[in-house]
Amino acid sequence: MLNFRGLVITGLCLAIAQAGSTAWADGSAARSRTQQLIIQLDNIGQRQAQATGSGHAATSLRLPDGRQVRVLRSFSSNGLVVELPDEVSLDEANRIAAEMASRAGVASVQPDKRFYPALTPNDPEYPRDADPVNNPFGQWYLFELIAGIRMPTAWDLSTGSAGVAVAVIDTGIVSHRDLNAGRILPGYDFYSDVVNDNDGMPGRDSDPTDPGDAVAAGDCGAGEPAEDSSWHGLSVAGVIVASSDNSTDIAGIDFAARLLPIRVLGRCGGNLSDVADAIRWAAGYSVTGVPNNPTPADVINLSLSGEGPCSLAEQLAINDAVTAGSVVVVSAGNEDGSNVTDISPANCDNVIVAGAIARDGSLASYANVGLAVDVTAPGGDGPNPESNILTLYNTGTTVAVADTLAFVAGTSFTSAQVSGVAALMISRNGALTPSVLEDVIKATTRFFPDASCDQAQCGTGVLNARAALVAAANPDAIVADQAPIASAGGPYSGKSEDSIIFDGSGSFDPDGGLLTYAWDFGDGSFGTGVAPGHTYGVAGTYPVLLSVNDGIKDSVISGTTVTIDGGQKIANTSGGGGCTMLASHSGKTDLLWWLALAVFAGRLVVWRKFH
Repeated sequence: MLNFRGLVITGLCLAIAQAGSTAWADGSAARSRTQQLIIQLDNIGQRQAQATGSGHAATSLRLPDGRQVRVLRSFSSNGLVVELPDEVSLDEANRIAAEMASRAGVASVQPDKRFYPALTPNDPEYPRDADPVNNPFGQWYLFELIAGIRMPTAWDLSTGSAGVAVAVIDTGIVSHRDLNAGRILPGYDFYSDVVNDNDGMPGRDSDPTDPGDAVAAGDCGAGEPAEDSSWHGLSVAGVIVASSDNSTDIAGIDFAARLLPIRVLGRCGGNLSDVADAIRWAAGYSVTGVPNNPTPADVINLSLSGEGPCSLAEQLAINDAVTAGSVVVVSAGNEDGSNVTDISPANCDNVIVAGAIARDGSLASYANVGLAVDVTAPGGDGPNPESNILTLYNTGTTVAVADTLAFVAGTSFTSAQVSGVAALMISRNGALTPSVLEDVIKATTRFFPDASCDQAQCGTGVLNARAALVAAANPDAIVADQAPIASAGGPYSGKSEDSIIFDGSGSFDPDGGLLTYAWDFGDGSFGTGVAPGHTYGVAGTYPVLLSVNDGIKDSVISGTTVTIDGGQKIANTSGGGGCTMLASHSGKTDLLWWLALAVFAGRLVVWRKFH
């Protein structure tokens, strides 16, 4: 019997603070369309266009199908903003632009795409400093620059679709105030261990409720310790589909996908035969003695692990699921850095394997590693719980008692992040096959922020939700794209209470794409734009970090410093272009050291539990 016990989950419960903020509505369809082009003319083109005034048809510029465009205004010294006869997709606009750019008199053409404020869900525990004492970092794993997965800008593209189903094959599910019961599909209980099944209905049944998996010392074998109920399935589901933008608790990654809860784990783990049957059932196959699943899963999450090679039963079940169109995401496991070669189902084929990094970007101490790991995401680590993953939990130590939240850590929750992003990708492009979706996720990862992770241990890079969703709409676009190069400029200096102007103009995209800029000013504040201004209230030296994005890929983070003097004014200077930073695990660069100091200085972090 293959036993799937040993799911690592470390968590403490958090008191819920009520707060709110404005959330911007998703308009993913409108965001990928435009009715305007920006046309740059050469000298010949300028002379031809001189007779064309604003508001009139540009007779010298016609679309590939012969229709005319209307000039709206001049742009820069030799450009025009023109209006198309109809609104078109950005893909179609790019096609039109490429054809028009080849004409005499035209230097370049590009779509005049629209920009929007990044969506910020109003869930009170989401933002940084949601609760300065108990939750100072909020759901940092979704938005922080170093280890976060870039969810705010990904939500601008899609917040999900009710037509997508995500199966969580785990300990089952319990109700929670931040789970929408209307989004939970009828799951199933595949747990067949009648000795350890404490749900009152020994054996398989149609109720996937988690009855608790608490055990006393020795219950699972000599020397095995006592454990409280983990509520593991609830916590995993919370990362993926907790109700978002509802002014309650946390934000789940997918705002709309439906959850298919399947119970295969209980007291003392679960059996391979149950897991294999559950995978097939989740994907829509018939399982003897079990009613058919009317809603096959688009994504199957397996936050579980067992020792040994991938068995034939596991591999055949996974192959069947992928053949049916289900994306299968699994955790690398938490056996303190073991090689996934010896951990299944992470060592199976046709799965996306998720490793874990800590909040500072270093390899998480518990995370398994190896060539089979495909992608890494933030799983939490370290001495203070607030640097772990905040998700849904229950206060009961044996049976379910009351809703709460908990800080948890492990690859169980990085695989949940990958599953959530996969669901959003499918909402953008329902034609994605499991293999293409995996290629897109792996091709759009960003560089590891710390040298303790590399491709031999942690996959292609850190999960980048924004880039994955961009590429999901047009997977072929990722093939030739080169990552942009960020330059933070600096070092900078100035006087406290004086606005420091930063300069990212040295950043560039080898493919010539337009860049967006994300700055971390080192004092807990962030900014956007090529040359933002920021005021520091306290003297000192701060790390400044810049990441640029070309619409598909992120750059390596570029870092510099700013020195703020509290006395007389110092000239605001910038030097030689900053540096591209990859910190080592054994010897962090000064920039990361200063960042840690800025975030943690003066704070005595105490592990606490709240109900």
